[in-house]
Amino acid sequence: MNNVELAKKVEGYLKGSAAKAKKFEDLVAVSISLLSENNEDMFVAVREGKILVDHYAYNDNNCAVEASAEIIDKMFSGELSFDEALANGSVQVKSGEPAKLKALECLVPSKKSVKPAAKTSAKAADKKVLAAKPAEKKAVPAPAAKPVEKNDAPAAKAPEKKPATAKGKGKRK
Repeated sequence: MNNVELAKKVEGYLKGSAAKAKKFEDLVAVSISLLSENNEDMFVAVREGKILVDHYAYNDNNCAVEASAEIIDKMFSGELSFDEALANGSVQVKSGEPAKLKALECLVPSKKSVKPAAKTSAKAADKKVLAAKPAEKKAVPAPAAKPVEKNDAPAAKAPEKKPATAKGKGKRK
């Protein structure tokens, strides 16, 4: 993926975050150097409440970072947190404040909205588990049946009392 394609994807990810961008009080501009054969650049900025994404370097940036296109794509799609990417070295800050890069994370679609398909898969997995659980439940009630057998034991004593009734018949003789 080149810088033009990535810039369009990132812009698409951030499209629904215009209201959040209006809350930014300061300019936040992050220039991103993509690790590739062509050493391409792009930037993501919030200026005057508007999100700007383009496929060239932003010289008046608050932060300049270096990462692969795949990592940047994962970060702005919500698959990888900005903190994780910085901590594991996937994104390296070349200059400026890392906090400015982290400030952009609030514009990323929430992980909840990124995973509806995953929830569907989880529901399907739950159905499979539920299908397996009745077998487990059948095995579980067996121990529960033991206490029931104890209840059956007194019922067995009740017929023993019937012979006592027979003794009563003996008194009639």
